[in-house]
Amino acid sequence: MTQHAFVDESFQRAYTVAAAVLPAGDVNAARSTIRQLLRPGQKRIHFKKESDARRSQILDTLETLDLNTRLYVATSSTKYPRDACLDRMIPDLGATGVTRLVLELDDSLVRAERRMLHQLTRKHAPDMSYEHLRAHEDLLLCVADAIAWCWSRGGHWKTRVAGYSTAIQA
Repeated sequence: MTQHAFVDESFQRAYTVAAAVLPAGDVNAARSTIRQLLRPGQKRIHFKKESDARRSQILDTLETLDLNTRLYVATSSTKYPRDACLDRMIPDLGATGVTRLVLELDDSLVRAERRMLHQLTRKHAPDMSYEHLRAHEDLLLCVADAIAWCWSRGGHWKTRVAGYSTAIQA
């Protein structure tokens, strides 16, 4: 099954990269569902800035999607945690049928990350395309943002997303 993955990270406790994976045929409907969560004037959802009540509402909506999230967690001793997570993520997502990868754009990382992604996809996932976008350019990036935040926050937030999330040590 062809799938798309939307990637964002959190670094509250451990460095965690979340890849929200959806069947390609469900992407447009999922985007529409997320768009309905936007408040007037809001261009994107940034989970960290939402109230707890709003976070619960967002998670209730995410639970209606055919969503599988994979979390790549770097140990505190890892020198370059994002690189370690990407190094583990690309072969893993390629093996699960991901053909399109969308990462939230971080201007300070994009040049080096593109080189790394080019090498990793050539080696492990030659059918995978990738692009960096700002969070408001693809609303499904907020799904990865929410899951990464919940996982890193722990407690009942982590429990909320654990049913459709798999943690993988990077």
